[in-house]
Amino acid sequence: MKIRLIASFFVLLLYNNTLAEINQRNLRSVRVYSTVLKEYRELQVFVPSEYDSTYYTYPAIYLLDSEKNFSTGVEVLSFMMDNHFIPPHVIIGIPNTDRFRDMTPVDSVMNKNIFPTRGGADNFLKALEMDIFPFVKHHFRLNSQRLLMGHNYSGLFVVYTFITRNDLFDRYLAFSPILWWNNDAIVGDMRKFLRSKSTLRNHFFVSFAKEANNMLEACKELISIMEEDAPDDLHWNYEWMPDEDHYSLYRKSLMKGMDNMFQDYKYPNVQKLVTEGIEGVKSYQRKVLLNYGRNEKLPFSLLESVCLELKNNGSVNDALRFLNYTLLVYPGKAETYFYVGEIYEQENMIQKAFQFYEIAHNKDKGRWDYEQKYISVHKRLNEMNNEQANQTNL
Repeated sequence: MKIRLIASFFVLLLYNNTLAEINQRNLRSVRVYSTVLKEYRELQVFVPSEYDSTYYTYPAIYLLDSEKNFSTGVEVLSFMMDNHFIPPHVIIGIPNTDRFRDMTPVDSVMNKNIFPTRGGADNFLKALEMDIFPFVKHHFRLNSQRLLMGHNYSGLFVVYTFITRNDLFDRYLAFSPILWWNNDAIVGDMRKFLRSKSTLRNHFFVSFAKEANNMLEACKELISIMEEDAPDDLHWNYEWMPDEDHYSLYRKSLMKGMDNMFQDYKYPNVQKLVTEGIEGVKSYQRKVLLNYGRNEKLPFSLLESVCLELKNNGSVNDALRFLNYTLLVYPGKAETYFYVGEIYEQENMIQKAFQFYEIAHNKDKGRWDYEQKYISVHKRLNEMNNEQANQTNL
């Protein structure tokens, strides 16, 4: 394989207006020669914000039709990564050189004069496996997890890949796939494929909008087949978007599909942690470490909300346990010490309350309320000590 790495930020020129919120330093442009296709292929690459400051390896998202969908895809996906809806990924956009050649399976019914180069999906899969995967693995820190996403004809390619080369990707997103290709052959192929599998540990998402009649019927038939024949361990879902059309559903489909596929990565909500306590936190962390290889620390704002909920509910012991855990994870946060002080004060344990108020005050001397609480409790403690000393003298 002949390769050439171009160290230029191509998006500065091409996508500056549409990607104003994207950190341009996270964008790369690379070029690979495909020995299968006998041509050079440009790749548009986006690395997550943390990429240069960690030693993690990352799962890859392969975004098809990137000459028109890369800007939208990166905008949505980077937002979801930065806000912890999905794990950080390296996004690899693949622009087309001959879309109908690479994205379509072989057919037997279309006139040969229509899209004469069509039917090269198997060859493109071979190019992915032999040329593109090894290239990006060499130049970027990638693990073995891969996601494939496409729309329209590339959505057809996603469904075709799921059926024919299920080993190449872990997750599949197909938006308005052209299921009518070759007289809906792909729909029948899906039924045969699913019935041949007793287990299928993949993720599959398909969306469709206000489609033409033949397209809509094929989509409904596909969903019916999935409902009847999908193995129990196949994680699959679909979204029908009647308010969108065939071309407008891309952004919404991407958000829905990714949200569906990475439910287990999202932080647990406050009520779940209030109920499960510290074990709920540790269970989440074990799951994320096992599934995504990441040591995740829940944000302080979430832990703080749980602490406050427990404290306000009068669950004193549970609140103290959760606060002590939060102190271990975020020892520099003055708020946690203050909340512990409040609980001890409510329990009339003034000496212990003062100790934590003092720490909170020392950690954040800019907080007027911390200072006032520290002074008032200090005064109260002195009064108690003086009263006790007077009683002793009597």
